[in-house]
Amino acid sequence: MEFKESDLPGIGKKYSIITAAGDKITVVMHVTGKREIFVFEPDDFDEPSCDVVLTEEEANQLGSVLMGAYYRPEQEKEKEVLIENLAIEWVKIPPVSPLAGKSIKEADIRRKSGVTVIAIIKENETIVNPKPEEVISAGDTVVVVGTREQVENFMKEYRINA
Repeated sequence: MEFKESDLPGIGKKYSIITAAGDKITVVMHVTGKREIFVFEPDDFDEPSCDVVLTEEEANQLGSVLMGAYYRPEQEKEKEVLIENLAIEWVKIPPVSPLAGKSIKEADIRRKSGVTVIAIIKENETIVNPKPEEVISAGDTVVVVGTREQVENFMKEYRINA
């Protein structure tokens, strides 16, 4: 799967997804709340073969359906049991945090809290699967994964108020 996010100045944001099967779907989220979904033919990514316009409420409903809020196949229920204790948190780093100005390695995040940093969101950049040398700055949003207890340990250890 390939995922790309783009700013559309004065319009909103554009999200493009190319699936593992090679299909392309683009979603444009307008600043007005309107959503447009464009579906492309596998051999022509320039012109959409169809488009759908949704209100914010309709988009939320569709998102709930896609996330399995209404129906979960049996294999999804099995996965749910396996990841029941999994927690993924987006944490904004305050200036008072001992993390500010340190690399993942320097801060010894995994040993001290048990969580793994899976992304760092800086002003205009998202670093997915950051290297241990990546420095975390005050104001960055750090995406961590672990058990609920490990995430709580992370918040306490690095003085982050939820």
